[in-house]
Amino acid sequence: MSDQYAFAQVSSTIPGPRFIRGVFLFHSITWVLSFILAKITVATPSIQQWQKDNWGVALVILIFWIGSLIATACGGRALRNGPINFLVYGLFTIFTIFLASAAVSFFNTIITYYIIGAITGAVVGNAIYAFSTKTPLSIAGAALYILAGVSIFYQIFIIFYNVSLTCLALIGIVILLLGFFMLYDVTEVIAGAAYGFEGHQSVSGSIVLWLDYILILVRICEAFTRAMRKSP
Repeated sequence: MSDQYAFAQVSSTIPGPRFIRGVFLFHSITWVLSFILAKITVATPSIQQWQKDNWGVALVILIFWIGSLIATACGGRALRNGPINFLVYGLFTIFTIFLASAAVSFFNTIITYYIIGAITGAVVGNAIYAFSTKTPLSIAGAALYILAGVSIFYQIFIIFYNVSLTCLALIGIVILLLGFFMLYDVTEVIAGAAYGFEGHQSVSGSIVLWLDYILILVRICEAFTRAMRKSP
């Protein structure tokens, strides 16, 4: 009896298909909407100028965006159960798509647009893979979907935009690695005991995935900083 109980305890931390598919689905919604607004911003110089003139709005929204991340990660069940989690996710999505549009305005317009599009392709590729297989997700299985998603945007930008192919290729490689990290993070970290998620909390899980993006970016920056200090 004790062995069965122990097995049940371990099984409860193993991510189920419903949780994983839910995370990728909600994450895809956020990125697709961000890509659409980014496209509108690229095609509308007046929006770009308004965001540059009113940069304080983007700063305030960035603060609320980070706050929603921290609240979801640390808020426990109070913010992870419905309907509160859907409200938090809705606000978080609004913040995210605005910040994606602002990034297009403040930074290199075409390159930023390509980055958003390529990441959207990787996210949607992961979602298609999650919904198309009944077996546990693997890096090898997701490779084709992630590569296809990123390659679509690579080909589009080669055809329609005059951008350095080397630059696009390097960014594409980084985003491919991000797609694999995303798969690992959802299946191993978020769905496990790291944040204490349960099987039905995929809405909140899709938000916390962004927190891990930030954490890994900080680690990469720290590694580069140490390397630069050690170099003669």
